[in-house]
Amino acid sequence: MRRLILSVLAMLVAAAGSATGPKAVLAHDNGCPRECLEGYVDAYLDAMVAKDLEALPLADGVRFAENGVELQPGQGSWATIDSTGTYRHVFADPHTGNVGAITTVTEHGAPAMLDLRLRVVDSEIHEIETLYIRDPGGHARYEAMGQAEATWLEVVPEEDRLSRDDMVSVVNRYFTAMVRNDGRADYTFFHPDCDRLEHGLKTTNLPTREAYGHSQDTDFRSLDCRRQFGMGFLGFVTDIRDRRFLVLDEERQAVLAMVYLDHDGSVRELPLSTGNTFVVPPYFNVPRGLTVVEGFKLKDGMIHRIEMTLIETPYGNAPPWPDAEDVEVIR
Repeated sequence: MRRLILSVLAMLVAAAGSATGPKAVLAHDNGCPRECLEGYVDAYLDAMVAKDLEALPLADGVRFAENGVELQPGQGSWATIDSTGTYRHVFADPHTGNVGAITTVTEHGAPAMLDLRLRVVDSEIHEIETLYIRDPGGHARYEAMGQAEATWLEVVPEEDRLSRDDMVSVVNRYFTAMVRNDGRADYTFFHPDCDRLEHGLKTTNLPTREAYGHSQDTDFRSLDCRRQFGMGFLGFVTDIRDRRFLVLDEERQAVLAMVYLDHDGSVRELPLSTGNTFVVPPYFNVPRGLTVVEGFKLKDGMIHRIEMTLIETPYGNAPPWPDAEDVEVIR
């Protein structure tokens, strides 16, 4: 099985070269183009279901983390995952060899979601990061979707692409604007047609009034991205730290990031730009932390789509390792 997977991955690299010419392959700094990186995601998930760690081309000293804790490869949910689902949204960065995915799985038959990052160098997996989200509702919504919205997969012409630094800068503005959000900043980093999903649930531009999250507010989800931030509704987020930009998919102008949201419990009321006062839900009465994996699709230099997944973690938790190679970090 190990030889078969390695052969398939080698053929993917060779096929990419023969289809586009040698120069196109050499343009990928890490020598593994999109199709190759996507093959590693498939191989990893198949090996996990088969409980066959030996099937994977793991580098000596490979690092593995699950839900913020560094483990040995094969530990943790490798013992519980028994199938993969239909939904699989992949972000590929041939420049660094990082590839990420938001996907669905089952654990002993129970529905869950999995966020995955692999770093591939010289045909070996050097880093594995996973986040398991045990949310049956999110799993059901993703399975009903079947696949990511088509706009995520669109290739952006080279002349319309932001640089890697600018991609990070745009997304970082989003995180900065959320911290102690007061509705007074410049939110033009959002595209006018921006939409956002949380665990597959649409949280923007709803035609009907529905409550958001742990609150009873029914205005927030009816608004577009810019107007949501303009409310000042998110001011109970007191810090977003260790902002890690895992995958920069230049071709599709998509970013996969992992960040740590802190709610210190001190914010009890927020004056909104609507003139109302938002009483922060009791859920946020105490210090809470969230580990968030969030995908962003950029269009015309602005955030066009957002796909958020998260788990609750101890307040102040740190990344499993802060020195992951070729992952840009803004403290």
